[in-house]
Amino acid sequence: MPQTYETGQMTDGEIRQAFARCFATREGRIALSFLNRITLGRYLGPESTADELRHLEGQRHLVSYINALAGYHNN
Repeated sequence: MPQTYETGQMTDGEIRQAFARCFATREGRIALSFLNRITLGRYLGPESTADELRHLEGQRHLVSYINALAGYHNN
């Protein structure tokens, strides 16, 4: 199990800095690019259910939030 941290006690700046450092590496940019592709670059057809659309929108929101925290606001 990964080590956990008490992030509730951290400042927003500390959290943003952690995300920026994580995704500043080549591997981090590859991982974020993959997340962008499978969420922000994915489109569902007209036959999609409301649940499928809500699920994808939740994923998109999370990846967009990660992009913002990492300093990639245009992704």
